[in-house]
Amino acid sequence: MKHFWKVTLLAILLAACQGKEKINPQPVPDPGGDNNNSGVVVPVGVVDGTPVTKVIGTAGGTIAMEDNRVSIEIPAGAVNGETTFSIQPITNTNIAGLGKAFRITPHQTLTKPATITIHYENSDLGRTFVEALGIAYQDDQGKWKAVGGVQLNKEMKTVSVKTTHFSDWSFFEAVFIEPGLQFVDPGSTVKLSAKSYFSANMEDLLSPLTQEGVETYINSPKNDLPLKYIEKWELAGAGKLLPDGSHAVYQAPGDIPATNPATVSVRIKLKNGAIGLVLANIFVMPEGIALRVDGGAWEQLGAATGSSGNGVTRIGGLPWEGSSPECSVFWMGAPEGRRSWSVETHFQMQRTGNHIFMSFYQAGQTSLPSPGYLDVARVGAVGEYMTDTFRLDRASSQKPEGDHVVYREHKIDGVFRVKRLI
Repeated sequence: MKHFWKVTLLAILLAACQGKEKINPQPVPDPGGDNNNSGVVVPVGVVDGTPVTKVIGTAGGTIAMEDNRVSIEIPAGAVNGETTFSIQPITNTNIAGLGKAFRITPHQTLTKPATITIHYENSDLGRTFVEALGIAYQDDQGKWKAVGGVQLNKEMKTVSVKTTHFSDWSFFEAVFIEPGLQFVDPGSTVKLSAKSYFSANMEDLLSPLTQEGVETYINSPKNDLPLKYIEKWELAGAGKLLPDGSHAVYQAPGDIPATNPATVSVRIKLKNGAIGLVLANIFVMPEGIALRVDGGAWEQLGAATGSSGNGVTRIGGLPWEGSSPECSVFWMGAPEGRRSWSVETHFQMQRTGNHIFMSFYQAGQTSLPSPGYLDVARVGAVGEYMTDTFRLDRASSQKPEGDHVVYREHKIDGVFRVKRLI
């Protein structure tokens, strides 16, 4: 058995090499401002995935991404002859966007409207509700416009719109709580706001999503949600919540709570009498790594750091130098996002006496990746925080007892908020 890697600040520094930093385009405010809902100019996205292409003629047809995230139905008679259509994943510069955006070509006008359908996952509803989902495109000025006439299919989990032109398209959320995800110290406070990407003086907040033929620019997220849409604020979890109209203050408990994160929600009144829910998750923990095994007490590893570069990201920590447990999380590929445990996404922890926990479990003579996930919310620039949550539903442990090793399975929950050194 290989000796467990000692996680120290020096080891973190030596373990990763510097690479190119991820560039997130910043919106450039439009001179018109937010009051007249004139939108904001943002850069065009860059290629971020493998395209799919298909030749479709006068009889019409359908083109879809391999994962079926995006599909386009071209009706009969929409084009005059055989035409090559393409869907290219790109980085999403829509300030309200969810996931990747997509460049759809050719950039020509169709004689009949095509239907663009985007499939949503439960993870897309992490802080909003289905009726607040929409589809937008980036116009020639670099502004994103929400398209009206959205059709929802909750059973199939799809959002669809019709269009006679193609450009860069994005899935987005219309209303939200800011901040939607926060990591805070015990005993601290967080100011929260219910926000909209559309002008506060609009007669119907969701009309860009429901009225066919209406196109509305997506604004910079600075508009408080009008009080007529807010039914009430609610808190699920430890701490206190002090609501005040479209704003609220969350007071964190003095220690890491047993239920982490606390979830703050705002019940939104829809025009048909239904209720929507926007959510914010607040993790209460000091800087470092916090984890618990089999639902026990949270353990804090305060001496923790992280690194990211050349396709390799890792965090590691221990309570204090020379003490235990020691913990490391290592993953390859995109620094941010949700992923399953594998040989490229690995967790390991060591207690005293060579008691080791890993992100695998035994099935007969075979080692399989633990069910669960690593969900990286943010990998900031050097000197900023890396934040993440993770879960292992069947993590194995190996503990020497006498002349043999005892294997057991455990459930492990964890969260980290560490400074990035590289």
